[in-house]
Amino acid sequence: MKEECSIPIPRIVHRVGYAHVPYQKLGKLYSPEKAMISGTIFPELDLKIDEYERGLYNGS
Repeated sequence: MKEECSIPIPRIVHRVGYAHVPYQKLGKLYSPEKAMISGTIFPELDLKIDEYERGLYNGS
């Protein structure tokens, strides 16, 4: 027979975190063909890794 524990277990609710997502304006879009090659439909997200690492991404 299974015995029940008499020690109360507190229920603690932890908040994992909050996200901050700023509003963005829809700008230019790639054509479907270009988007498939680039991996994104947004030209401002089409960065090479070395451009990103050198700080050439300014978010605009």
